[in-house]
Amino acid sequence: MKHISAILVAAALSPVVKGYAQEQVKDSTLNRTVVVENQYNPEVMDAFKVNVLPKVEEPAVAKQHIDYATSVRPLTSWGFSPMEAITSEQKQVDAPRGYIRGAYGNRNNVDLKASYLWDISRKDRLQFMASLYGMNGNISSLLPEEGEWKSRFYRTDVSLDYKHDFRTVSLSLGGAFVSQVFNYMPVRDESIQNLYETSRQRYTLGEGYVGIASVEGELPVEFSLQTGLRSFSRKYDIPYMRHGSENIFHTVGFISGALNEEQHVGIALGMDNLIYDAEQADYTLLQLNPYYTLENDNIRLRVGAHVDWQSANGSGIKAAPDVKLDYTFADTYVAYLHATGGTRLNDFRQQNEESPYWGVINQMRTSYTPADLQVGFKASPLPGLGFHLFGGYRVTKDEIFHLYPDITDTDFPYCYSLLMQEKAKVGYGGIKAAYGYKDIFDFSVGGTYYGWNVKDEAKVLLYLKPEFVLDASARAKVYDEFWISAAYRYEGRVKAGELEKADAINNLSLSAGYEFFNSLNVFVRFNNLLNQDYITEAGYPVQGFNAMAGVSFRF
Repeated sequence: MKHISAILVAAALSPVVKGYAQEQVKDSTLNRTVVVENQYNPEVMDAFKVNVLPKVEEPAVAKQHIDYATSVRPLTSWGFSPMEAITSEQKQVDAPRGYIRGAYGNRNNVDLKASYLWDISRKDRLQFMASLYGMNGNISSLLPEEGEWKSRFYRTDVSLDYKHDFRTVSLSLGGAFVSQVFNYMPVRDESIQNLYETSRQRYTLGEGYVGIASVEGELPVEFSLQTGLRSFSRKYDIPYMRHGSENIFHTVGFISGALNEEQHVGIALGMDNLIYDAEQADYTLLQLNPYYTLENDNIRLRVGAHVDWQSANGSGIKAAPDVKLDYTFADTYVAYLHATGGTRLNDFRQQNEESPYWGVINQMRTSYTPADLQVGFKASPLPGLGFHLFGGYRVTKDEIFHLYPDITDTDFPYCYSLLMQEKAKVGYGGIKAAYGYKDIFDFSVGGTYYGWNVKDEAKVLLYLKPEFVLDASARAKVYDEFWISAAYRYEGRVKAGELEKADAINNLSLSAGYEFFNSLNVFVRFNNLLNQDYITEAGYPVQGFNAMAGVSFRF
C-alpha cells in the first residue's frame, strides 16, 4: 500500500488550510423509482451503519419496472424522524410484521437485527428496531513493518417509534439509542502510547422526539412539525479534542397548500441549536426553504430558495437556489435542469458518518454550497431498461476532506482520520444504465468522473477524493428460490499534488441465498474477493478477503 509523505503533515498545519468543514451531500445521480411488491422493509435501519464494514446482503423483492419520472416533494433536505417512517400507504394486507436476522463471518464479523411493526389498532402503530454489527480481528497495518493489528469495532442501535392518528392530525413520538465502541490503530511505541489514557474510544448517541402532522386530505393545508433532543458524547480524549458531548435541539417542519390541482406553495424549515461541553462554540443554524411547484403530465417545476442564518462559528446569512425543471416527453423520456445549493450542518453525527476514527484540529464549520448545477437526460425505451446521462458543476465553501497524516513522522500515538476544510469546485459527469427482467434477472452499471479544483497549496487534501467511480451489480434467480448476485466497485483517487496517488478502491463481492416458505432466507456473502489492500473512505485500511453467512426470518 502506498503511504503519504511528510509533505502532508506540513500542509495540514499550514494557514492556507482552514480548520472548519462539511462534506456536501453526495450526488444522487440515478434517480429511478423501482416499483416492487409493498412489504414491510426493516432494512431502513441500515441507514445508521457507519461505512467501515461490508454490508450484509440477502434476498430482496425483485425489481419489476423502471420508472424515470421524478417527484417534487415539500422537503428534500431534512428528515422528520430518526429513521425512515413506515407509512400506511406502504402497508400490505397480511404482510409480515416481524423480522430477525443473524450473520457471522471470519474476523468475528457479526450482523444481528430484529424489528417488529405492531398495529395496535386502526389508529395506533408501534415500531421497534434493534441491531448489532461489528468485527474483531486482524487487518493490515499502515506501517509495513508492523504487519497486522488487532482491530475491534462494534455498534448497537435500538429505536422505538409510536404514532397515533386523530381525525385531522397525527401524533408521533419516539427515540433511539446508539453505542459505538472501537479502538484506534497504534503507530508509535508503547512509551508514547502511554502518554494517552487508552487506544479505545466509545461514542454514545441518543435521541428523543415528538411530532405532529396533518392527515392527508383532511385539512386545506398540509403541515408537519417535529422537535426533539439529540446527543452525542465522546468518552476519551484524542489529540486536539477533549472528551465531552454535543447536544442539539433539532426542529424540522413544513406547511404547504394547493393553489389548484397542479400548483402548490409552501415553506420548509429546519433549526438546530447546538450546545457543547467539549471546548467548542455554541451556535444556532436556521434553514428556510420557500418554494412553488407545478406538476402536470409533462412538466415538473420547483422554484424556491434556501435562506439560512447562523449565529456563530461562521455567522451570517447564506442563500442558494432551489430550482428544478423536469420535462417528460414520449411518456418515458425525461430531460432536466437543476440549480440547487444550501448549507449542511457539520455536527458530531455527520463527522462520525465521514469516519468513526475522526478527529479535528479546529471546530468544524457548516458547509455552504452557493450553486450546484446539474443537467441530465433519462430514458426508458423498453420496459425494464433505463439510461441516465448527466453532468454538473458544484462550488462548496468549507468542503470536508480526509487528511491522512504521515504516520511515520508524527507524535500521534494512534492513527486518526483528521477532517479538514477548504473551498472546492468540482465538475462531474457520467452515465448509468439498468435493466431488469421480471423477477429473474437485473443488472446495473454506471461510471462517474470528477474534476476537482482547489488552491495549489491545498491539493494534498484531495488524497482520498474520487476521480473516477465505476459501479456494477447483477442479480439472478438461478433455480426456484435460489439466487446469486455480484457487485463491483472501482474508485480511482485524485493525484494530490506531489504525493503518490492513493491506491484505488477495488472491491468485488459475491452473494448467494435460498428462500424457504417465502419467509426463511439462508444466505452467504464473500467480500473483497480480490483481497485488495487500500485505504477506505473512512481513512483506515480495508479488511482483506472476508465472508459472512446467516439466516433471516420474516413473520
